[in-house]
Amino acid sequence: MSNKSDHQDLPAKCYDFDVPIDRSKLSTMKWEAEIARKNDSSLLCFGTAEMDFRSAPPILEAIRRVADSGHFGYPLKRHSYFEAITGFFQRRFSWRIEESWIASNVGIYPSMQPIIEEFSRSGDEIIYQPPVHQIFPEVIASANRVAVANPLRQVGGRYEMDFDDLASKITSRTKILLLCSPHNPVGRVWSRAELTRLHDICAAHNILVVSDEVYCGIIFPGVIFTPFAAVSPEASMNSITLVSASKSFNLTGLKHSLVIAENPRLREAYFDGLKRSNLHFGGCIFGQAATETAFRDCDDWSAALVDYIQGNLDHLRSFLRENLPEVGLTEPEATYFAWLDFSRLGLPDERLRMLLEDEAHVVIAPGSSLGQGGTSHVRLNLATSRVTLHQGLRQIAAACRRQKAA
Repeated sequence: MSNKSDHQDLPAKCYDFDVPIDRSKLSTMKWEAEIARKNDSSLLCFGTAEMDFRSAPPILEAIRRVADSGHFGYPLKRHSYFEAITGFFQRRFSWRIEESWIASNVGIYPSMQPIIEEFSRSGDEIIYQPPVHQIFPEVIASANRVAVANPLRQVGGRYEMDFDDLASKITSRTKILLLCSPHNPVGRVWSRAELTRLHDICAAHNILVVSDEVYCGIIFPGVIFTPFAAVSPEASMNSITLVSASKSFNLTGLKHSLVIAENPRLREAYFDGLKRSNLHFGGCIFGQAATETAFRDCDDWSAALVDYIQGNLDHLRSFLRENLPEVGLTEPEATYFAWLDFSRLGLPDERLRMLLEDEAHVVIAPGSSLGQGGTSHVRLNLATSRVTLHQGLRQIAAACRRQKAA
């Protein structure tokens, strides 16, 4: 079966990535909520993790077909749904998964809750690796577990896992490790060797690995992404993979995610956990249709998207070199984030946020909210039109110049 759509090999401009989206009928957390929060209609928003692009044409067509049916009852997952998912992971990453391994939820982080509740007890320890999305420690603490930080370390400007620190943090109460792969915000794609070493440590201590792989669809050319469960049969049996089409295809509002586990014991426990919230039945009919279409019919759009984001990264890199050489950039291997280091400005985190929001009129994700290693950093979302990115960078540069002159 062909995986190519009618849009195959069209250039990025055919998908309107360069055209700023019409926001006149939109109401989003990324833009409209921030503009209301600051009461600033001139604000440019690079914070929340979603794109400023229309979704792929085949997805829009799939949504219209569902809407035109006029019936929005509980959806059935047909064979075509599972075939689209298994085909995507085989095609992209040579990861062979079976239909029986696939469950679903309304999102990545809601999936973590039943897993944490089933595989640990109150007071047990769960390891996470900051700087990372703030929901990781939040979901741990909200379940009355102990969040244990295993911070990433920088070696030659590149982030790596600190395996010695990891080994020192493990106790008899350590039950789960939450992995972010590819990593948000630093953009690392962990190598097979790194993932193998991580598996060896966790397996030796009977620690379950829960791998958030939601950005696996945005991998830069020349970089090889390995799903954690694809490292080895043993890693597959000691892990649960959380993934969604949401970030890679701009479907965050459709609330559909996947939970993939080969080990039947892990799957059964997950389903038991879902029963407490009744999320094991039904789901979002639009999210399900969009997910199937994204994973089956949108490879060309996805390739054009990655090419455009890489172009934005190139533009950012050149702009910083010419206008803001004091701001450091961690080179990402995946995601649509730029992880920027403003430490040379010597500003406290709150003053840096105020400089960007109040003086540059630009919203970013403050690195300080992402845990240890985030101080003096910001996460800038590159999934926007180039003209919007360039204007935002100009405003940041002007504010920094005024700050240095003060």
